[in-house]
Amino acid sequence: MRPHRYKGWLNAKPQDPVAFAEKTREISRVYRSAPLLHSLGVHVVSLDEMTGIQALERLHPTLPMRPGLVERREFEYIRHCTLSLIAGLWKVAIGKIVSSTMAPTRNETDFAAQSSI
Repeated sequence: MRPHRYKGWLNAKPQDPVAFAEKTREISRVYRSAPLLHSLGVHVVSLDEMTGIQALERLHPTLPMRPGLVERREFEYIRHCTLSLIAGLWKVAIGKIVSSTMAPTRNETDFAAQSSI
């Protein structure tokens, strides 16, 4: 038994499988055509977000790996806040993030500010 190891999961909400498959195919078609579109001067961009990122700080410094010892990390931490990351405007054809923001909120204003860059 290894009580320190676990896997989490999220039960997905029921969706229309046909509509989901069609959306997936359409997005895949656009991403596959991104290099050709890029050569024609058309940029395919993508915007993604990750919410609920905990801003943690370790209470004590991590002890580095030494001969015969693994790296040791203190389990106690200080929780500063929860942040939302809007990483956006990927240049899909070349795999580059153009800009990203990290903020305590995730609302229309944040999204619009990121999208307009």
